[in-house]
Amino acid sequence: MANSLWPCWVLLGLLLTRAVFAEPTYDSEFEIVARTEAYLEAMVRRDLALARGLSKRSLSGSANYTPTHTTCPSGSLVRLASNGLSSEESQYVATRQNSTRDALVNLLDRIGLDDFDAAAFIGSNTSINIGLAFSGGGYRAMLSGAGFLAAADNRTVNSTDQGHIGGLLQASTYLVGLSGGNWLVGSVVLNNFTTIQALQADTVVWDLSNSLLAPKGANVTAENDYYNLVADQVSGKGDAGFQVSLTDYWGRLLSQQLFNYSGGGVGLFWSDIADTEPFQNYALPFPIIVADGVTQGEPVDIATATVFEFSPYEMGSWDNSLGAFFPTKYLGSEAVNGTPANSQQCVVGFDNAGFVIGTSSSLFNIAPLNSSLIQNNFIPSPLLSSLGEFSNDSFTRDVAVYAPNPFFGVDGASVRTDPLIGLADGGEDGQNVPLLPLLQSERQVDVIFALDNSADLQSNWPDGTALISTYERQHIRESAPMPYVPDNNSFVALNLTRQPTFFGCNASNMSSVTPLIVYMANHPYSYLTNTSTIQLSYSTAEIEGFITNGYNLGTQGNGTIDSEWPACMACAIIHREVERRGIEHTAQCQQCLQKYCWDGGIATTDATFDQLDPGLLINANVLATAAAGSSTSTAANATATSSSGTSASASVSTTAIAMASTSGLPSSTNAAPTATSSSSSAAGAVRGSVWTSAAGAAVVALACTFGI
Repeated sequence: MANSLWPCWVLLGLLLTRAVFAEPTYDSEFEIVARTEAYLEAMVRRDLALARGLSKRSLSGSANYTPTHTTCPSGSLVRLASNGLSSEESQYVATRQNSTRDALVNLLDRIGLDDFDAAAFIGSNTSINIGLAFSGGGYRAMLSGAGFLAAADNRTVNSTDQGHIGGLLQASTYLVGLSGGNWLVGSVVLNNFTTIQALQADTVVWDLSNSLLAPKGANVTAENDYYNLVADQVSGKGDAGFQVSLTDYWGRLLSQQLFNYSGGGVGLFWSDIADTEPFQNYALPFPIIVADGVTQGEPVDIATATVFEFSPYEMGSWDNSLGAFFPTKYLGSEAVNGTPANSQQCVVGFDNAGFVIGTSSSLFNIAPLNSSLIQNNFIPSPLLSSLGEFSNDSFTRDVAVYAPNPFFGVDGASVRTDPLIGLADGGEDGQNVPLLPLLQSERQVDVIFALDNSADLQSNWPDGTALISTYERQHIRESAPMPYVPDNNSFVALNLTRQPTFFGCNASNMSSVTPLIVYMANHPYSYLTNTSTIQLSYSTAEIEGFITNGYNLGTQGNGTIDSEWPACMACAIIHREVERRGIEHTAQCQQCLQKYCWDGGIATTDATFDQLDPGLLINANVLATAAAGSSTSTAANATATSSSGTSASASVSTTAIAMASTSGLPSSTNAAPTATSSSSSAAGAVRGSVWTSAAGAAVVALACTFGI
């Protein structure tokens, strides 16, 4: 088959579920022994290769993917979760709070709450911890989340104007991402805490015009050279004796589009974040990404999966199935109960940034490529050949492999006897919004902004499944408490996905005080952003449309939908502190809470078609009118009209307005059931229900075969 056709076949591969390609089980004791012996032999080969000085750890942005040895730090490498936060995280958060206090006072003063003195309320000792959580959902999640982040960042042009929320990012303590949301977090943090506008303008990163799986477009020669380079990079890790999986290659592909470093940051490490100037100046929220643990032969769900988190300092889990953390910098080191097997041979360079980000978005265990037909058409031949040299086992091929197991021999850990840890996409257990790190009482988070860009419905819009999964988890196993939430139908039928919704408003009704959750679901404000998760290319116009829509979500159309939204957001931020002090909210905040807090109601009727597949909330015809008279600035003042007929001053991207006026986007009263109006991407025009059916598989197969 021609090399140019293999990216198409990946769509067919992703349609085939675990039911079609059943993962083999290992019931045979002899087979388990054989696998263990093979693993131990691999460790010996790795140690010998590294001892020969096969490679040396490179500085950030240089050209080395292979880990190497260094002298181990003193003391145990394992820290128990029962001891609370690490000293490094505690110190970072405490010092950053000096900045977030001032940033929060500035934000609250600019918003101008009625009868409220921000400086007097915050003072010099009050610390309100804000967490931003970005869901998974591929590039849909990355770009939609980017719009909200741009709105929250006071460095974005016009983000501090009236009706905007710029400064929320600067006032935040934690920044958490999962899968596509972690592509966003990684892009911003590892590119020196850059801005969304800078990422859009960059000529290296976020160029999504060609598919992630076919980055060189129609240039077959360049594409072969590209994949040979990726294969060579990953082969160095395998030659050094480390287990290689599909996630290693996946991470290298992602890095090319996310990191502005030579070779896509082939020598860039997740632990390097701690060495960046913004981090050392406490200028960014503490970043965390999430992945799910995978146990061979068991489903990945809220009842069984251990939720892992990665920070610049450590990797591990708060779950009682593990309850321990290991230094991110020294992942790949061999240790027993935290004690290095050889104090002179700890590993560094295992935490490649692309590999860690790829771990949080690795779905290969859901759509395992066990079929030789699918493998030969899905994986480019250079990568297929390279992978075959290091892995013939479906489990270690399909998950992100962390070997040796950093928690080997740790008392009480369910993985204490496992030679390796397998990790996968952090949303596989249904918790597609990474709430768990922010719900941990040790972090004392007051409010979580939960950005849900999931594709739960057949129309690829969210229906609250992510929050429901985390809520239900606490009743199935020991887990961090979370506020009550309704069922899926109520999320949609009660319009809880149509506007921001506050959960946990009344702490007195909860057995354990939790953060207030500000739930903000992906919704078509000014652009249809319900593309498929497996859409891997986006035009410049689509990127702008997604980011503008996310900005409009964060600002509620810059006041178009609700001119009181910035004030109501501010009321949510201070809510837990008001409760702690036992004082009354102002009349303005009381009205906001009445409007945005979920009242505990459950829908008695099914959601309507218009709710399940909504049209634009901000009328596209009015956007087109605004475009005709707008300036050419990045964010020109315009007047937009919501579907309810209200009108307010709004600041909407001129580029997006012009795009909306020329691309045939429907108004909110005449929505088209397509994911996007762009004709440049076939995947964006196909409904999610088709992709998951046999008919969809047949269509993709025909398209791949005949090039249609």
